Amino acid sequence: MTSTDEILTIPVKGVTEEAVAPYGMLLGEGVHRPGLPIPFYQGSVEEGANLDFVCRGKPVIRTARISRRDTEVLWLEYHTILTQVFIGLGSAPFVMVLGRPEENAKVPNLAQVEAFKFPPGHGIMLWQRVWHDFPMAIHHPVTIFTMNSEEVVEALASQPVPADMNRGDVYKVHVKTHTGKHLRVDM
Repeated sequence: MTSTDEILTIPVKGVTEEAVAPYGMLLGEGVHRPGLPIPFYQGSVEEGANLDFVCRGKPVIRTARISRRDTEVLWLEYHTILTQVFIGLGSAPFVMVLGRPEENAKVPNLAQVEAFKFPPGHGIMLWQRVWHDFPMAIHHPVTIFTMNSEEVVEALASQPVPADMNRGDVYKVHVKTHTGKHLRVDM
């Protein structure tokens, strides 16, 4: 980084349903639209409605262990079909960098990018076209539970080197290359 490079630093905010509503659905201790009439265990189980998870092809459920990394956000991506899910397991929080969805956007609007701290056991189901980076550990490693599509996982896993992508429902760009700015999270 040279002394003339512009650095945009975004603060980390606490997560609330209202704060993340433009980006997705907060997943946590509450039950999504409670009242599903399954008759078993009534009185001890509060059943919720199905999440509006969408993907093309086979859904893929997996975990990933994240450790602390540099706070510069190198990559932002979105999915036009997938409503991706990230949930932190265990006792450590994590941060997600999210940008507003824009129809046919080729470059993220960094003025509309925010960072949110998710408490342990919480997560988000992202709306389609929401710019995002992979979750970031704050201090301690965190295992992230993810719901993806087989199409997205195969596209990412078959990428030979880190580079811009536009295939397999992954649109991914290098932030500095496309915006001229370094994007940092103020942790």
